[in-house]
Amino acid sequence: MGKPFIVKMQPSICPINFKNEVSASLLPMKLQHAGFTLVELMVTLAIVVLLASLAVPGFQTMLVGRRLESAINTLASDFRFARVEAVKRTARVSICASSDGTSCTGLNSVWKNGWIVFVDDDGDGTFESGDEIVRVQDAFPGIASIASASPGSDRNSFVFQPTGWSQAASQTFWITPNGNSGVAARLVCISNKGRAAIRAKGDTSCS
Repeated sequence: MGKPFIVKMQPSICPINFKNEVSASLLPMKLQHAGFTLVELMVTLAIVVLLASLAVPGFQTMLVGRRLESAINTLASDFRFARVEAVKRTARVSICASSDGTSCTGLNSVWKNGWIVFVDDDGDGTFESGDEIVRVQDAFPGIASIASASPGSDRNSFVFQPTGWSQAASQTFWITPNGNSGVAARLVCISNKGRAAIRAKGDTSCS
């Protein structure tokens, strides 16, 4: 019988100590905790309060300005709408001051409370049974007045004929915001034929 074949295992030249490697990877990390001191916190709050006090007036002025622009554009737009509807329907269409959205206010009307545009069958500038309301505008928030320099003589309604023109419709509207925001009133001019024109900032006359 031949001699048995024996294999001798040689020890590793570069043994790896897995136990030491794992232990090293699990060592707790040192964390640094940062925070504010009381003085730093008070300084930060003071800066925030200062910035807020500077920003709030500017924001309020911007808000008032936007409300004013909205009222101006809507008033002029609804006069144009009434004229276009009169031509399109081949009928008389009126716009009048209204505080409830269902009727005309009447003499010494207050336009800041809103208005309505309606098909005016008899063309008398007053909403009556049989007439059709085609647009309603409620009061604008933040608007103190929509009136001329002599509100007692302001027109309470304007009647547009099927030709698209109104008669003797000359009127000046000053749109004035509430409060002392520093935002100046703006002027909307209604021509003798019923055309509405928005005047630029600083203009004080329709002529």
